Amino acid sequence: MISAVLMMTVLALLLGLALSLTSHFFHVDEDPLVEKIDAILPQTQCGQCTFTGCKPYAAAMSKG
Repeated sequence: MISAVLMMTVLALLLGLALSLTSHFFHVDEDPLVEKIDAILPQTQCGQCTFTGCKPYAAAMSKG
């Protein structure tokens, strides 16, 4: 019983470490202009401008 609990704890720690390392190595930097435009937009009535949300609309606006 104790060995099973210990094994699950070690496995959980290893998987947590793997997830942490993966998120560090595959981190994608966001464009700060997109974040600023997205913060200004109302975040309501999604889809009425033919975009799925404010974030894709902000990305399109930042690209011109």
